Amino acid sequence: MYWLRIVPLVLFASATAVGAGLQSAAMPSLPVTQLDAPQTDPELDGPRITLAFVKRTPIHDVLLLLVRDTRLSVIPDPSLTQTFIGDLKNVTLREAFDLILEPLGLDYSVRGRVVRVFPRELETRFYNIDYGLTQRSGSGSLAAAGSPNLYGDLSDGVRALLSENGRMSLDRTAALVQVTDTATRLARVEVYLEAAMLRATRQVQIEGKIIEVELREEFSTGIDWRAVQSGMAGSATAAQAVATPASDGLALALKPAGFTSLINALAAQGTVNILSSPLITAMNNEPAVMRISDSGSQALPQTMTLRVTPQISADGIIHLSVTPIVSAREADTLVRVRQGETIVIAGLMQERSITDAGTTTRRKTDLVILLTPTLMGPARAR
Repeated sequence: MYWLRIVPLVLFASATAVGAGLQSAAMPSLPVTQLDAPQTDPELDGPRITLAFVKRTPIHDVLLLLVRDTRLSVIPDPSLTQTFIGDLKNVTLREAFDLILEPLGLDYSVRGRVVRVFPRELETRFYNIDYGLTQRSGSGSLAAAGSPNLYGDLSDGVRALLSENGRMSLDRTAALVQVTDTATRLARVEVYLEAAMLRATRQVQIEGKIIEVELREEFSTGIDWRAVQSGMAGSATAAQAVATPASDGLALALKPAGFTSLINALAAQGTVNILSSPLITAMNNEPAVMRISDSGSQALPQTMTLRVTPQISADGIIHLSVTPIVSAREADTLVRVRQGETIVIAGLMQERSITDAGTTTRRKTDLVILLTPTLMGPARAR
């Protein structure tokens, strides 16, 4: 370890200049920065020792044995009751103190030739939790239901890292965590909180498109997705890493610039109408809700609700839990894509009757949902 020390330096005129009749005078002092190596102690950092304690030995006896053949004095705190068992080989006296005392929750200080050993003092640190207090449920209400309990999880994670004497408190209103423990334990808490908050505060922007396809008679049973994939000529990757919704839906991963190819492929099976293009931003593991109201479409006679919950992994892969609800019809799917790819979900069909000149015909429409996630901020975690 190195540290900076500022040393004043005074410059004088040379002896030759003085002999030439110039008056010797001190120049203004100049600060000079230099690096100092840490000072070593001949007793603490000198000869190496080897000691073995095969049975549990009171810490007082261990300390006295360590300084027995040195000029150091040791003064243990009267409250010490710890014992030690272990085998030390070829270590300095300072290394022995560190190895023995730290696991026992003890610390020491050296003043002159006196070593004082005492219980390690606890420190208190404060950590900001920059996260919203309210969480949305799947229905859009402000509640914790359906969302991860971030504060509860953080509290459990911090407590698991504390020593027996450590303690913590969480102020939800101030979004502040107070932790009291040893410096070593506090360092672990800091690393954990930094990693947890980095993951919790990731965001993803989701661009949606709601498309109505009024199917021709020959496609009345639903969109022929094999024909769609064939018609897209390599612009889409079949559902290789995504799931199929529970209610006859389908999920595809579109390659970039595959949207136009998809629309053309759908138009070969019916009349295509883009109903809505919502855009939302969602936090990691938090549900976001899209609501698309009735716009006179036959496919959306009532309000459609689309619930999307993203989970962003450390390598930037996005998992989307998608639940569209239309007129009491609901589909659930879990998809796994990279940012910029488009998820296609379909299978929410409706049938309507059209009467023209006394003739009634039935037409079927299929609702197609496109979701394109894009990461906001760092895609990778440490």
